[in-house]
Order: sequence, then structure tokens, then C-alpha cells
Amino acid sequence: MSFMVLLLVVLILRFTPWRHGFPTDLVERWVRFARDRCQLRPVWQVLVMMALPLLVAGWLLWVLQGHAYGLLTLLAHVVLVLVTVGRRDPLRTMASAFEEAWQRGDKEAANHIALRDMQLASDGPEALLHSVDACIARATFRDYVTPVFWYLLLGPLGPLGYRFLERFESLGEHPALAFVRRITHALEWLPARLFAVSMALVGDFERTLGSLRIGLLRWDSSADAVVASCTSSALGDDQHSDGALMAILKPVRTLMVRSLAVWAVCIAFISLLG
Repeated sequence: MSFMVLLLVVLILRFTPWRHGFPTDLVERWVRFARDRCQLRPVWQVLVMMALPLLVAGWLLWVLQGHAYGLLTLLAHVVLVLVTVGRRDPLRTMASAFEEAWQRGDKEAANHIALRDMQLASDGPEALLHSVDACIARATFRDYVTPVFWYLLLGPLGPLGYRFLERFESLGEHPALAFVRRITHALEWLPARLFAVSMALVGDFERTLGSLRIGLLRWDSSADAVVASCTSSALGDDQHSDGALMAILKPVRTLMVRSLAVWAVCIAFISLLG
């Protein structure tokens, strides 16, 4: 059923207005509520507060199991996976304003947009483009790859729990932030390496594997660092050509789509074997 659920989610994201998931980010709303209510309370109380939706979702899945020939369970899985989808749409609209400014030659506006929308600042144009590429790759990894990985292992509660922690971390300072970061790092460690392997298969194989070897077995190498370095290696030297007529971010988006296609093929193959 996992492959069917993921296929339905992809179709919804591709052919409906819900390209960013649900119109309302339910996960972030709950995380903000939990942070505000437990600002000065022990860490365990914050985690319990964030775990309440997981308990409700688990109870709902248990109640629906076996009803309507499994259709209700299928629908519940699709809804829960949609809730965990990131809001940034890195394969299409993310950084589109930056890309338009860059293509018309307004580098000052492009720098301003990168700082405003992605909190990126760089000393030179080429370095800024590499930073934007890495930002799109990290968004693809966190919005799609990691939720899919934990859905395949743990069902819909896996990506839902990851999304709560990821959103909590992104909102900034909090007494529980250090503990949440350690859990998030653990959840992202293996998916980041697998994502790097998929980029190697569709990009510059030797260079990407060379970058991956540096942090392959190092626990302290963050997922963001691994994904960023392997993205740059997979794209190769000619990723940004000033004379090209194509959109400047097309190479990294193409790399992301092809990497996700590798994941789709692997998931389909595992489903057939299962």
C-alpha cells in the first residue's frame, strides 16, 4: 500500500492546487502552540505536547483498520502524508523570484531576494548561486526525501513525528531546541547519505562519491552539509553558464527530479518484491 499512497500524494501535488500540501500548515500551527504553552516548562513536557497529535493519528488509524476494504486506511495515510509535505515547493516555485531577477541581469535584486527569502548572503555571484542550489537541495531533502524514508519504515506516524521536530527546530530559540536538534540529526543522518547516493547515480558519479566519502560514516557531519557538498559535486563544473538561455536554476531542479525518480523506482521495486 505504501507505493499506492505515495503515488496518490505525488498526483495530488502535481495536478491539484495543493502543490504545497494543505492550504493551512497544521503542523507549524501546532508546533507554535506547543512552544508558546511550554516555553518555561521541562523539555519532556514540550515533547509530550508535540506527541499528542501522533497519539490521535495512531488511534484514528487503529479505528479505521479493516473498514471499507481498506479504503479508509488508504485515505488516512494519504491525508497524513500530505500533512507532512513541506511548504516550499523546491522543484518549481521556490527561488523563482531570485531566478527571474538573475535572468534579467538585476544581480542586486537577486541578492536582496536571496537574503530576504532564503537568508542567504554571499561574497560573489558564483558563490551565491551555489548557495541557492544547496538551499533547494536541502529543501527537497527535508520536504520530500526524509518524510518518504520514514513513511516507508514506520508508516504515516514516522514522517509526522519528523515534521513536528523539523518545524520546531526551524522556529528558533527555545529551551528544548538543543535536544530537538539531536533527535532531528539522528532522523536525517541515514536519509541524507541515501539521497547523496541517488544524486551520484544521476549526476557526476565520481565527484559525488568523493564528496560523500568525507562524511559518510562521520556522525557529526550534518545532513545539510552532506546534501550541499554532494549537490555541488553532482552538478559538476558547468552548472552555471552565463551564456545559457535556460533558467539558471534548471540544472539543480533537474538533478532533484532525477534523484527523486531514483527513489520512486527503488520504492516500486521493493513493493513488487514485497
